[in-house]
Amino acid sequence: MVDQQILGLLFGVCAGAIWAVEAVLGKMLFHSATFLQVAATEAFFAALTAFAYVLARRIHVKFTRKNVSKLLVVGLVGTVFAPVMYFFGLSQTFAVNATLIAHLQPLFVSLFGFYFLKERLQKRDFLAGVLIVCAAVLITSRTVDNLASFAFGNLGDLTVFFATVSWAIVAIPGKQLTEETSSVLIVCYRFVIASLVFLPLLLILNQLVVTSVYQVLLGVLVGLGYIFYYEGLRRSKASHIALTELSAPFFTAILAWRFLGEIITPMQTIGATLLICGLFVLTQERPVTRPSE
Repeated sequence: MVDQQILGLLFGVCAGAIWAVEAVLGKMLFHSATFLQVAATEAFFAALTAFAYVLARRIHVKFTRKNVSKLLVVGLVGTVFAPVMYFFGLSQTFAVNATLIAHLQPLFVSLFGFYFLKERLQKRDFLAGVLIVCAAVLITSRTVDNLASFAFGNLGDLTVFFATVSWAIVAIPGKQLTEETSSVLIVCYRFVIASLVFLPLLLILNQLVVTSVYQVLLGVLVGLGYIFYYEGLRRSKASHIALTELSAPFFTAILAWRFLGEIITPMQTIGATLLICGLFVLTQERPVTRPSE
């Protein structure tokens, strides 16, 4: 019998690996598809994957009118606007940059939780914030020369940053929804909502076409990533799963070097270390959830 805690951690690491593949595979797809097509087809096939999982697990599908507004926020902001911003930014910056910047999200989740949910901020939260901000500066500047000239990233980095803040914003209604609805159902709903938005948009722009089998693979993997994440949460502490997700930058660095020829600079290595330390400190007090993105 496999220990459920260990199995949960393995699910978390698998989710982290999938977020890494998402960045690298998305970057590779820009040779044959627009960033909008990549975001849209990801939503389409992630929705199918989540729906298939709901059917396989025989999860009771329920829907209440009072949750409509929250689902719309999660679907429109977290699954349409944020992914479009993310993939546009990814097309303009390095995959490693995008993954590391996306992992600034727990800091904003904590801040929004403090403001909207009245969650207390501890001293270690402020320490974590300082570490994460320093990490962001080092990651986006990449080199000492850029840092000295205050050249902090580019348009792509900034756009990914906006996507990260958007994902953090929907963590609030996302958390409220989990108190009444199955997490897997929320995943299914959010991708269905996104698909209903993307479908007419692609038709209008004459971009409703799958140019590569990797678009299908990307959507299936992202759908599985969310499922793995929530399966991990069922078996392990949220703070532990949040930490296993930090495997994503590690996997991204390896995959981006192998398939994209990207190299992480020494300054980014220091920044990544600070980011991991900051998130470790942060998750000791407050659990964070990536899939409320």
